[in-house]
Order: sequence, then structure tokens, then C-alpha cells
Amino acid sequence: MKQLQGIFFLLISTVFTAGTSCSDFDDYSFYIKVGSGVSCSELANVAAFYPPWNESLQGYNTTIGNCAIASFSVGCEISHIVDVEVSISNRSIFEYRRLQFSTIGSGSYTREFDLSVTPILFSANLLGRGIPHCHFEADSGKLYPIIGVGIGMSNLLITNFRTTGLPATGDSSPYESFSAENEYTLRKNFTYTFLVGAEYSHGDRWAIGTGYRWLNAGDFQGPEYQRVASGSAVDLDDDTWSMRFRANEWFLEFKIFI
Repeated sequence: MKQLQGIFFLLISTVFTAGTSCSDFDDYSFYIKVGSGVSCSELANVAAFYPPWNESLQGYNTTIGNCAIASFSVGCEISHIVDVEVSISNRSIFEYRRLQFSTIGSGSYTREFDLSVTPILFSANLLGRGIPHCHFEADSGKLYPIIGVGIGMSNLLITNFRTTGLPATGDSSPYESFSAENEYTLRKNFTYTFLVGAEYSHGDRWAIGTGYRWLNAGDFQGPEYQRVASGSAVDLDDDTWSMRFRANEWFLEFKIFI
């Protein structure tokens, strides 16, 4: 967290220093931005404590895959040096699937859930467009690097949380049963990002950018309330199942000045 604060304050101080030496901050343009890309999640770092969760030979930790990004932003470009914006984006749906064999008895089952991540962020991006020697003239426009940081909050929606592939029991026969079921759980977590990339602007009409972004939505807990195989509802401590969300992302964004 201290490293993130250092990067953020360094970026802001650089912006104001460059702005003072290059131009007045009376030069600004508002814009809207739409974006897409791919979010590649890191290991979910799932920890499920015994009891109540069974011990297994495979453990609980695994990847949750990749998914597409859809985003929308509104912001202001100041002196062609910095973008200040508010954005909302969605990453849906990551899938957790973990086949397990119990350390006692025989048979296997699958722990599973789906995860959607929706951050709302305030971001500041430093642009090379208005800084001398940091851009290239290209076809009536400019090509330049961008670096940025963002802070905010993510909605982390856990759905279809359950254990499947269990043997038929009671009224479920002849069909397989399932256990530890919870339809949805919403967690809210502090989130931060940083990015580096390149942008091409065509005058003051539009710009397109692409690059790499790191997103960290932190650690959070799994569902607290669950329905077990017998049909009974149980109230577990919500910290008996914990995980995290971190992702390496490629983004593509299109900006229109208004």
C-alpha cells in the first residue's frame, strides 16, 4: 500500500511540474471512453480451513481462468499532459473448478463457484502528448506513452458456489447430489491498479490507447450461509473460506472528446 501511495504522489507531482513548465491548466477537454481487453487472473489463493471444510489431497487453491473486459469512463484531459477520470468496468465470468479426492474414504467431488469483478475507480494517467520530446508526430496526430494509477472499490460477486459430483443420497437417488450450496454472495473490496501503454490521438477529436494493466482487488471471504446435502441451512464463519483476486490485463480503449 505504501508503494502504491508513493507511485500515486510521484505521478501527481510529475503532472503538476510538467504542467507548470509546458502550459497553463486552462487548456482542458472532457471525454468519454469505452474499452475492452482480456483479464488474466492469477492463482485465487483459496484457503479453506478444516473444520468445517474437508481435507483433500489436491488442496483448494487453483486458477480461475481468463475473461473479457468491458469498461466505460468519463474524464478530463488537462493540458494534454494528464487524464483524470472515473471508470466502471466488468470482468465476467471467472470460473473456479477444483476436483478433489478426500483424504478419508473413496470417491471424488468438485468444488466450484463463478466470480464476477466490477471495479469503480478514480484514475490519473500521465500522457506524453503535451510533454516535449515525449511524443511523435504521426499522420495528423501524435503517438505517445501513458502511465497511470487508479484507486477505488470492487464488487466481487460469487455465484453458484457449491460442491458437486457427490453420490446419490436419500431423495436424490438415482441422481448425484450436491452440498455446501450458496446462490450468491457479494463482497466489496478496496482495489488499485497501475498501467503502462501507448496512445495515439487524432487532434482533439479522438484517441485510441492500448497497453498492460495490473489490477489487485485484494483478499476476501467466501459465503457464510450455506445449504448442506441434508437440506439444512447452516451459518459458517465467513473466514473459513478465503481467497483473493489479482489479474494481469491487456486493454484497448477508445476516447472521444466532447
